[in-house]
Parts: sequence; structure tokens; C-alpha cells
Amino acid sequence: MAPTVRNRIAFLSIISALVFAVCGLIAASPARAAADTIRVTVTYEGQPVPGVDVVVSGTSGDSSGTTDAAGRIELEVSGTGLYMIAVDPATLPEGVPAPSAPLEFNKISSGSSFVVLKLGEDATTGSSASSPSSSASSASASPTPGGTDTSGTGNGEATTQDTGSFGHQLATKVVRGVIFGLILALAAIGVSLIYGTTGLNNFAHGELVSFGGFVAYVAMTSSAGMNGWAAMLLALMAGAGFGWLQNATIWHPLRKKRVGLIQIMIVSIGLSLLLRYIYAFIFGPNRLVMPQSFDAVATPFGVPVSYWGLWGSVLCLVLLAAVVLILERTRLGKSIRAVADNKMLAATAGIAVERVILMVWMGGAALAAVSGVLVAFYQTLSFQGGAQILLLIFAAVTLGGLGSAYGALVGALILSLFVELSTFIIPTSMKNVAAMIVMIAILLIRPSGILGKAQRVG
Repeated sequence: MAPTVRNRIAFLSIISALVFAVCGLIAASPARAAADTIRVTVTYEGQPVPGVDVVVSGTSGDSSGTTDAAGRIELEVSGTGLYMIAVDPATLPEGVPAPSAPLEFNKISSGSSFVVLKLGEDATTGSSASSPSSSASSASASPTPGGTDTSGTGNGEATTQDTGSFGHQLATKVVRGVIFGLILALAAIGVSLIYGTTGLNNFAHGELVSFGGFVAYVAMTSSAGMNGWAAMLLALMAGAGFGWLQNATIWHPLRKKRVGLIQIMIVSIGLSLLLRYIYAFIFGPNRLVMPQSFDAVATPFGVPVSYWGLWGSVLCLVLLAAVVLILERTRLGKSIRAVADNKMLAATAGIAVERVILMVWMGGAALAAVSGVLVAFYQTLSFQGGAQILLLIFAAVTLGGLGSAYGALVGALILSLFVELSTFIIPTSMKNVAAMIVMIAILLIRPSGILGKAQRVG
């Protein structure tokens, strides 16, 4: 059989497998007709308040219940609209003040919504598909790291407002910055390695991040009912497979035909849009909340950190250390660095360049998928989530030095910390601007990036 015929058969087989995989995701994705609920958590001075009667009033009637030992109650409501959330003062423990007025909450989409009613201070609202009413003076959306539109993420950190002394606020921002910086570094290293070995700025990398989050979401909410760690492992393997598929069907054939990098970059933009709207078609436009506990399991420097905030950071450190060991101590790592330095010289030395590039694509996609799961746990899951985080990924890679895996790690941590600390001065909604400012400032001083190599021009 002629090679061209074999190639066509292989291509059609892979495309068929992709179609079946998409159909499987559609079949496995949970039904969207879940009940509309508002989960209210009542706290006072950072502690849950159990046994409090909560009433949620809407146009179609009232729904009420009593908070459990964790200060929580989940109430079913009839669709979207404006709701008034009140507590019965008679059920409050002695010394706990009653709110001066009911809290207005505007539920703008279907799904589960979250409200943290902090007695004695402002309330915090959050949801998978809702936001606080602009007319409710007592409600404010809690900011989350990363610069994405995650009003109400439902994570362990999102319900913590920056109150208290300057030292406590500083500690809160540093902890948030480090956690998100590690997650960002995991995604950025893949971009850096792909650029180093192929020269491609992959604009579809954000969709690899989203892919991991959706794989874990399906694994945890479908009949499989996997726990978070099993879903993480599945996302890792699925991400590696997705990276292999992309390289085999798109990037390798384009490199083989010697298509220019500008044209390949444009293809990556088109692929990004295609995948984004496939996700929207399968999972819908609303934000999704991963099944998890939002309770704090650690309080470094007095800052509450959720289970996945803590162990997700540990996982990031383990994976980043593994990448460093592979690059420095293994034959594959030396081959990757050789290909990144000079492909022709590496090929002359007997290195299988295309095989190395394939391994980079699989590894980079796997790391991106894991980071996508952690982003979904730490914030929320949306079909646009990868695209929204892509700007920060590129900024981290550029800041650290294009093509430098270590630079991507350093750039991600610096960027995330600066973004969080900038909210002392500028509004939270503008903190992505701070990321661009620090990137420009450092590149003006060191054009090659923090750990990048200076290149001769002309």
C-alpha cells in the first residue's frame, strides 16, 4: 500500500476516533436540567453559625431551612431572578448581631449559587452562574486570583474578604498569589517547551487547560463518580492523549510540509476557537462548580486554604520538580534541550527530533490538563476559562524568557504575586493591567526575559 494511502487511512482513523470521543463526552456529560438552588453559609467572625433559620424569598414564593453544623443550608428556588435572603433573629445565638436588612441577590442563570452571609460585616456572594445584584449595597463579589471573570468561584479562598490588619491582608494576597502562581506555572511550562522545540506560540494551549477541567468534571459528576485524585489522573492521561492527537493530525503534517510559523500560529488560533465552541456546545455557557468541600484545611499565616488549594499546590510542586529532573537528569531531557538549541545539529547527532517534539506535545498537554483541573477547583469551570487564562500564561512565559522552562516557573510566580499585591492600589477588575505593566517594565530592562538567552539581531 502506498505511503500516501496509509497516511490517509491513519488520518481518517484518528478523525473518527476524535468524533467518537466527542460523542462520548456528550453522552457522559451530566444533564443540565439540575434543580436551581442557592446555598447560604452563615458565619460570624470567621466561624460557622449553626441552627439559624434562613428564608429565601422570590417572586414565586419563599423557601426556608435551618443551617447545619457547618453553618450551611441549600434551598431550592424557581429559576433566575432577584431573591431576598434573610435570617430569623430569634434563632441567632446570643451575642451574634442580626443583619440590618435582607440581602438582595440577583441570580442571573440556572445552576447552583453560593452566598456567604457574614454577620457583622458585608456578605459575599458566589455561584456557578450568578452574580450579586448591583443594587445590593451589602453584597460584593469576592475576588479570586488569576484575573478571570470568576464572580463567586465557590472555592475555599473565595469567601475570605480582605479585612483586618495590613499584615493579614498582605498574607492573604501572598498566599493566593503563590497558589495561583504554581498552577499558572504548570500550564506555562508546556507553552515554553513547545515554543522552544518548535518555535510555535500555541494559541490553543488555553483549550488544553479547559480540556483537563472538563474531563475531570465529567469523571466526577457522571455515573463513574470518581474522586478528585482519580479524576486528576484521568485528566493527565487524557491530556497527554489529546496532545498526541493534535501533533499527529495537525502540527506534524504542517511541519512536514514546511508551512511557515505564522501560518501555523493562525491555525492554532482557529483550533482555539473551534475547541472553545465545542466545549460550549457540550457543557453550555454557564459556569460549572466542581464537586468539592470548601472548608479550610490549613491556615498558613492565618489565611484559610481549602483542600485543593493546599494539596493542589503540593501536586504542582511535585510535577514541577519532576519536569526539572527530567530536563536535567534524563536522556529525554537532554534531547529536548538539544532540539531546543539547534534542531539540525540535534538530528546530526542522531536524535529523533520528531519523536522528541511528540513527547514535548504530550507532556505539555498533560501538564496543561492538570492545571485545568486545579483551576476548576480553585476558581470555576467555563468554556472560556482557558482563553481567559491564556494571556497570563503568555505573559509568564515572556517574562521568564521564551523557550525557558525554568523562566516560565519564575515568571508565573512573579506575575501572580504582583497581580495580587497590585490590588492594594488598583481595583481588582484591573489587576490584569498590572501583569502587563510588570512584564513591559522587566522586558525594557532585560529584553530576553528573566532567564531567557540574549539573541543577536541582524
